[in-house]
Amino acid sequence: MRYFPIFLDLRQKMCVVIGGGRVAERKVLNLLKAGALVTVISPQMTTPLRRLEGKEKIKHRPRRFRSRDLESAHLVFAATDNRQTNERIFRVASSLRIPVNVVDDPLYCSFIVPSIISQGDILLAISTGGQSPALAKALREKLQKEIGPEYTSLLKILAAVRKKILPLGWGSNKIQKIFRLLLREDLLLMIRQRKFYALEARVGKIIGSRFPLKDLGLKL
Repeated sequence: MRYFPIFLDLRQKMCVVIGGGRVAERKVLNLLKAGALVTVISPQMTTPLRRLEGKEKIKHRPRRFRSRDLESAHLVFAATDNRQTNERIFRVASSLRIPVNVVDDPLYCSFIVPSIISQGDILLAISTGGQSPALAKALREKLQKEIGPEYTSLLKILAAVRKKILPLGWGSNKIQKIFRLLLREDLLLMIRQRKFYALEARVGKIIGSRFPLKDLGLKL
């Protein structure tokens, strides 16, 4: 395993994207979804990026890259069409110990971006170690067909159960047994079929107490 899998909390952290084309645009949009503070450095930007600047969602420095642009950055993406510039960005970021990704050039990356499946708070990341983005995409498309919105509802239920039983001091063995029992039940099928009364009764029986699903926004 060459790369260590990790999820970063980028909320309110400054991230820099050098480049203003379509690839840079995708990086910016994903960073914004993660709650990052984004600065784009490029003489030109795509129309969607200009709209984001107009709404004050991102900051824009309309010029070429300078070394000092990376001061205080937590993460850097280099997405220019100039290999020498991208290599220079990598060297500067590395000297400052800032994680850097040069798009489509794994040799100049201290991290790579996986193919992502997002369903509510469920986030799956697929990587081929930078060797075949096409295979990562194919795996993502396959899994997307299997992981639907019902998994978001299941996560809400399991999170609510956890919140309810943790303060009871039952100990880790009993709590783990409860979640094993819950996951053995076909709760996903009940959610898909909207059999919420049966679901509510099943969960309540396993945890030994009433468990109203109305509080989770699931209509009975």
